[in-house]
Amino acid sequence: MRLAVIAAVLFGIAVLSGCQTPQTDQYLPPEGYERLFSPQPHNFRRGLKELGDPVRLGATSERFELRNGDCGGADCVNPRARAEIQISNAANQARIGEDIWYGWSFYNATVPSFTEENSLRLVFGQWSVGGEQRPIFRLIQLGKGEGDFDKCDPRFCVETLSSRGDIVLQLEDVAKSTRWGDAQNNGYICRLFDMTEQRGKWVDLVVNSNFSTGSDGYLRVWVDGQLACNYSGPLVSRESAGTGMAPRDRRGIFSSWDKRWRKATGDARKPSLIVYYDEFKVGKSLADVDVRYSTAPD
Repeated sequence: MRLAVIAAVLFGIAVLSGCQTPQTDQYLPPEGYERLFSPQPHNFRRGLKELGDPVRLGATSERFELRNGDCGGADCVNPRARAEIQISNAANQARIGEDIWYGWSFYNATVPSFTEENSLRLVFGQWSVGGEQRPIFRLIQLGKGEGDFDKCDPRFCVETLSSRGDIVLQLEDVAKSTRWGDAQNNGYICRLFDMTEQRGKWVDLVVNSNFSTGSDGYLRVWVDGQLACNYSGPLVSRESAGTGMAPRDRRGIFSSWDKRWRKATGDARKPSLIVYYDEFKVGKSLADVDVRYSTAPD
C-alpha cells in the first residue's frame, strides 16, 4: 500500500544531470542541492514518518536507494553507480584553508557487510572539488578485515574510539598525490563504526576541518558524541587546490568500484541498498551542527 501511495505521486519529468527524473517535491533534493548521476526516481526521495520511514527529528528525512543496474551519465561506462546528491557551487560554504563544521544523522536500513573480495567500495559521504580530482576525504565501507591499522604510523592513523568496524575515514586526495603506502595505511586513517552493528539505528556524526594543503590542516570526526578521529596534517593536494574550486559535500550511496564484486560473484545481482540521512547541517561551531544539541533537554 505504501509503495502504491509513493508511485501515485509520480508525474512530470525534469532533466537533471542529463537524465530524466520525476519533478515532484518528494523527489527533489533539498534547496541548494542537485542529483549527481542519479536519475532513477528511487535514488532519492524525501523520507516520510507517516509512511514508516525512519526520521531522526521532525517528520521527514532523506532516503537514498541504489538498485542493481542503476547508473547515470559517466558512471554507466565505469564500474560504478550512485544514489547521491551534491551541494551546488552557489550554496557551498566551504573554502580551502577555512574552518567549517558539518553534522548529520545516518541510518543503515539494508546495507550488509562485505569481504575484501566482494566489496562494492561503498561510499557514504564525500568531499571533493569535482572535475577529474580525487575526493579529499570520504566515509568508505571496507571489506571485513581490510586495512592494516595496527601497522599504520600513529601520526596518520589517529584512532581515538573504535578498534573495529568497516566504515572508515579515507584521505583519498593527499594519499594518492603524495604516494602514501602501508605506513599511512594507504589513506585509511580512522575506523568510525560498523555498518552491521549499527543497522536499524541512527548514528550521529560531526565533522570539523579546514581543508588545508599544509601541516596546519586538521580533520576531526565525532560519532555519537565521542571523538573517533583526530588527524592533523595536509588534506588537499596542490592539484586540487590549484583548480580554484571549493570542496563540495556529497551524500547518499556511491558504489565506487564493482570489479571485485563481479570477479568474486560472476557478476551476480547486487543487493538493493537503502540508507537514510537526516538533520544535515553546515556551520561554524559544534553547536551549529550537532543534532544532540537539538535533542538535549531544556
